[in-house]
Amino acid sequence: MKKINILKYILILLLNSPLGAGGRLFAHIGSAGVVHEGKAGKYSVQVYVEPPDVIPGTAKVSVMVDGNDIKSVKMSPIYYWTGDEGSPRSDEGIMTEAGKYEGKIWLMENGAASVRVVIEGARGKGEVLIPIAALSTAQRQLPSSLGWILAGLALLLVGIMTTIIGASTGDSLLKVGESENNSTKKRRIVGSTIGASFCGLLLFGGNMWWNAETADYQRNIYRPYTATSSISLRAGQRILNFKIDSASVNGRSTSFIIPDHGKLMHMFLVKEGSMEVFAHLHPSRKDTLKFEAPLPNMPAGKYLIFADVLRYHSLQNTITDTVEIPQTPKVNVMPTLTGDSDDTFVVTNALNKSANSTVDESITICGSPGVKTKLQDGSSIVWEEKPNQKLVAGKVYDLKFSVLAPDGKPAELQTYLGMMGHAAVIKDDASVYIHLHPNGTYSSTAVQVLQKRIGETSNKRPNLNNAKKFRDSVDNVLAKLQTMTEAERDKLLMGNMTHEVNGHHGGQVTFPYVFPKAGHYRVWLQVKREGKILTGVFDANVI
Repeated sequence: MKKINILKYILILLLNSPLGAGGRLFAHIGSAGVVHEGKAGKYSVQVYVEPPDVIPGTAKVSVMVDGNDIKSVKMSPIYYWTGDEGSPRSDEGIMTEAGKYEGKIWLMENGAASVRVVIEGARGKGEVLIPIAALSTAQRQLPSSLGWILAGLALLLVGIMTTIIGASTGDSLLKVGESENNSTKKRRIVGSTIGASFCGLLLFGGNMWWNAETADYQRNIYRPYTATSSISLRAGQRILNFKIDSASVNGRSTSFIIPDHGKLMHMFLVKEGSMEVFAHLHPSRKDTLKFEAPLPNMPAGKYLIFADVLRYHSLQNTITDTVEIPQTPKVNVMPTLTGDSDDTFVVTNALNKSANSTVDESITICGSPGVKTKLQDGSSIVWEEKPNQKLVAGKVYDLKFSVLAPDGKPAELQTYLGMMGHAAVIKDDASVYIHLHPNGTYSSTAVQVLQKRIGETSNKRPNLNNAKKFRDSVDNVLAKLQTMTEAERDKLLMGNMTHEVNGHHGGQVTFPYVFPKAGHYRVWLQVKREGKILTGVFDANVI
């Protein structure tokens, strides 16, 4: 395999824009469905993919496309390891209603994959690539009733087979009119015994094969990374220490993590239970497993941690943990350690409550659909839904937010980490978490990785023989990003994407999402205006 310059590889990922429009891969908990919204050529599309939780399995694909000039909508899986050349033929979607096409595609291999949707019509050909995780995350249990039925059928078949073999060595050898004798009986018994033994060996071998397949499946079932978090004090500053547990790595070297939106890790901290404190941090890597981040002046308490990392082959992982954050120590020395320049935190009222027990912080009031809510700089934000709107689980929504300047006019938004906005959605019991971007529920870097892989005619991956070299090259890229001005960095991370391509103008930003189940959710929306990162907070009831 020809060696690839790793620094160049990472820069290509940052510079190249995905086909159609950018998006985001499955950094999520409890939200298996993947949503894409954007352009496929000259067609506006919304794609919803429901990957199976067992591989091999079928993924359900639903495509909404504008216009009535569509000739065909085709869909196919593409795996990172086999690329475009090794992908199966595409299946044609069936139109179930005007502008909506549905289909199923088989996913036969575990690993990083994508769904390619190709649209043909009067406006020409357009296609879009949606990263998905083809991973076995569950194991089906055989119903006990079906097990007894199969056991009964197996015994019946063994009995029939034994009888047939016994008869073939005994009664079938008698001449016409000849009576059974002791020799015939003996041959029949011997034949039946041999037949029973043969069937027993078949059952034994089949059981061994079944157990081997089960063990192999269990070995390959997806197991998330785990981590251990702690707080240390350094020069009067609270430091969050985040260590990926080596036992959970299981052969997946963490040296091959690549930047996503210019950051090696996106970490969200949410105060457990009340959800009244939210922080979006970007820890620095200290070694292969250890990350750390100086904490902002956030209140003490127990926090949920959701940390997103992206491996080089486009598979994104969310690592979870909890940590008890102590009060800021009272020292005479001013803290000298600062976190990432894009780190933010906000304090708001507790979930589904109008009051907040924290009185020494600037409170951001939590909003609700259809109600204008103030932001930290005097501007305001509106979630464009009807007041008291109850959202329905399993339905694709465009979560549209409008930001207004203090004078009431639409705000001019800036890019933040290469996108027009970021959002985090968390259910009150922490069973659902997802990091959203305006083009969908997957990573734009993941799209770029898969696009690059499809375009290759050789070299299936960068040189992975030297983990330290790969890791150091990534760190060099991150260091280079830090030397850039904010405008230069945002321009680099945006690539060829524009406000118009992503459909964001007039102070509006939209996030397509499917709430996976009923319950109470909190949504944190982050946008940038006049150089300041603003965080809007909203509660949603899903039925």
